[in-house]
Amino acid sequence: MIDYTVVTADGAEDRRGGGDRLRADAGADGAFAWVEFEADDAEALPEALAALGMDRFGTYPAAAVHPRPKVEVIDDAALLLVKTVWYIESTRQVETGDLAIFTDGRSLVTVRRGVVDPVPHVRERLQEQKFRSGGVGAVVHALFDAVVEHYDDAVEDLTDDVADLERAVFSGQRLDRNQEIYFLIRETLEFQNAVRPLTTFAHAVRQGRAGAPVFDRSGFGEVAGHLIRVDSSVETCMSLLTTVLTAHQGQIGTWQNEDTKKISAWAAIAIAPTIISGIYGMNFKVMPELHWVVGYPLALAAMVVVCVLLFRGFKRNGWLLRIDVRESQWGAVRGGSTLGRIANDAPSRRIRPSGPACLQ
Repeated sequence: MIDYTVVTADGAEDRRGGGDRLRADAGADGAFAWVEFEADDAEALPEALAALGMDRFGTYPAAAVHPRPKVEVIDDAALLLVKTVWYIESTRQVETGDLAIFTDGRSLVTVRRGVVDPVPHVRERLQEQKFRSGGVGAVVHALFDAVVEHYDDAVEDLTDDVADLERAVFSGQRLDRNQEIYFLIRETLEFQNAVRPLTTFAHAVRQGRAGAPVFDRSGFGEVAGHLIRVDSSVETCMSLLTTVLTAHQGQIGTWQNEDTKKISAWAAIAIAPTIISGIYGMNFKVMPELHWVVGYPLALAAMVVVCVLLFRGFKRNGWLLRIDVRESQWGAVRGGSTLGRIANDAPSRRIRPSGPACLQ
């Protein structure tokens, strides 16, 4: 048995029946049928598609995990498979679900999986006479629009985390953040894989050549443009993360070079008194200094003087000091630039880095 909804100009009515009854109700004048499935409970999906004549797309893999987004058009029927996306801010994870929409312009079958569920909101709109008058096209448009609208929340949260990570990388703290950056790149890539495959379809919709009459409805072009903007925002986040990763790896190389310089400088300072004491420790008899009253103090003084001179030389060359990244950045802009004047006039003012540019 199949649970479905019959929508007419007078309202929407939930019904239950076999394939023959579904076919009859969907073919009634001024009515269309909407069959809704959860991916975990879609045993009747093949029967519903066959009853409505939309089994030409083959067997939909309702039990498959994360099928790829796509659009297929065969004659007057279309399959629109979109990914729903939500962002778990506490763990910086992108999670995805699926929404498959089968339609021939006269009836509708949807299969949903995941946390994000645009179906209840759209079903509530069936109470509106104006919305019902739009037919199947209005429902498909509303479902697609709801999915794309939800992308904005995920993009905003992702953008904030990218900005936070960028600030952390350039904060001057010597912490290895490669793992954090790689993890966020992986999550951004998952988001991109959920959106990018549909951009070709979005461009086709905006150019009026989507291939199915149901996609020619007014308003589909705006949703398609919205999808393209989301894809651009995710791509910008990916580019920024890649740049931050490259810069951070350069930072790590710089830190390692600083440590090598420090080790080398301290080793050079330590080796000078070692050489002097080693020479005097050979116990040669013909060494005038051994018979001087000031010979021992003079040797110690020479060690101290050599160490002090080496320390001052290495310190002057920067081998014994670590440059504070934040101080060097502020110092570079204090020479009369606008940013320098802002820093001088309001030192406590927070200047947001370029991360939020992801959301454009």
